[in-house]
Amino acid sequence: MSSPAALKYTASANRIPTLRRAATDRRLRPMSLDEIRIYYHAGLTAYVAAWNAYIKNLVHDFYDVIADPSDPKFRAIYTIARKRAENALKRFNTPNSENTRDILVWYTGYDPINTLLWIQREKLDDIVEVRHSFAHGFDMPSNTWTQSLGKRGHLTNKAIQETEDFFKNLVEVIDKGMKAYIESTYGLTNIW
Repeated sequence: MSSPAALKYTASANRIPTLRRAATDRRLRPMSLDEIRIYYHAGLTAYVAAWNAYIKNLVHDFYDVIADPSDPKFRAIYTIARKRAENALKRFNTPNSENTRDILVWYTGYDPINTLLWIQREKLDDIVEVRHSFAHGFDMPSNTWTQSLGKRGHLTNKAIQETEDFFKNLVEVIDKGMKAYIESTYGLTNIW
């Protein structure tokens, strides 16, 4: 079973392909290349936002699962840790691999470094960088998945589909890793 955070991610992510499909919908023709790119940019932005929300919700889920109101000493430390996590999550808005790892390690103790392959961390950083570029009006970086024939970076239907698949897999991997961490560290089972 998936965490509540993963279920929320899936609910959000399931709405995003509408943007990708609209960009290629023949009923909406003629559509300029710039108009098509708007749909792709919106799709990529939505996936990054859903990922960001997933990480924040996963930290909340962590604290919900480990709460033990019957132990006053644990409750005191728990309250301080949760408050610090809440404050950090308010500033968490660039969900690249380093920032994501930092949030998870510092505020839950779970280190996804052993769960994520290097190529996954690199791909996450590329996606966040591309989102950052058009969100702030910079030229889009040319990655293997954002290049056209002219070597100028732009998004395609295939790139958005790959992004969708990438985040779906990433959420599954992180979710399983967090669950295993909670079960082994806190001795809790059937947490989600």
